[in-house]
Amino acid sequence: MRPMTSDEFDAFRSRTDQEYAAEQVRAGNWTAIEADGLAAKLTNDLLPQGIETPGMLLLTAENSDGLVIGHVWVALERQPGSSVGAWIYEFEINSDQRGKGYGRELLRLAELETAKRGVTAIGLNVFGSNVIASNLYESAGYEVTSSRMHKELPPIAQ
Repeated sequence: MRPMTSDEFDAFRSRTDQEYAAEQVRAGNWTAIEADGLAAKLTNDLLPQGIETPGMLLLTAENSDGLVIGHVWVALERQPGSSVGAWIYEFEINSDQRGKGYGRELLRLAELETAKRGVTAIGLNVFGSNVIASNLYESAGYEVTSSRMHKELPPIAQ
């Protein structure tokens, strides 16, 4: 694991904004029309100085051959009033590298880097449809602290 480069950040930023916007639309939180703008604004607010934003860890994971296999974005301080210390905003293992134990190892290393900075708790959000990620986090000791549910209702003829 190493700090993300500027070029990696540009690609990460573009992909992350698109994926987050799509997840918010699928979850029913945002409309497709507003999603791209809202995702970009959120990232701009959280990372106003890109990879140089204080209090943020933007890390790239490589395998032993030097191949980039994923990344993690950790805020070392959560929003004021939150009971959680650090917050994982983004965690991803490239799709062709999944199922090899890299996710578990990247999560462990991200936790270690966070703890080295004096943080004693870490949290994250996972969309309900992401069962594989949920299973990874639960098996790594993360506990569900809240759950938000949604149901589409069928139209009723009037």
